[in-house]
Amino acid sequence: MERRLKIKEFVRDVLGCTCPDKVFEQIENRRVQSTASPHTRTITVGGRLLIYIWEPDADTDLQQGLLSMLESGKKERDERGLNRFRAVLAVASPADVSPLANQYFSRFEGKDNRMHIHVVSVNELKDF
Repeated sequence: MERRLKIKEFVRDVLGCTCPDKVFEQIENRRVQSTASPHTRTITVGGRLLIYIWEPDADTDLQQGLLSMLESGKKERDERGLNRFRAVLAVASPADVSPLANQYFSRFEGKDNRMHIHVVSVNELKDF
């Protein structure tokens, strides 16, 4: 129950989601190893919202990794009939990474208004 509450707080307070309380009754939180995307965690909230979380390291090709994650997330969202996809980059210094991540996101060919990107501090994830 504690983990579920922490995820709800993260989704609402950090990502700014305005999903109703009922949606948070169903939360899937799993670690993944994807060959198509670098994300390591997938969270699905209420059969509506898909969240991919990636913690890139300094040696990672941010552009290639982010574009792979966006393509993969959009595809999964559409295949599962979910409403929204949020790509989360968890990094040590969000202010340093955010401008570049937003630039890559804005150029993503498959971008639509049901996709969002968030660059957050890795500390935001420590409780769940």
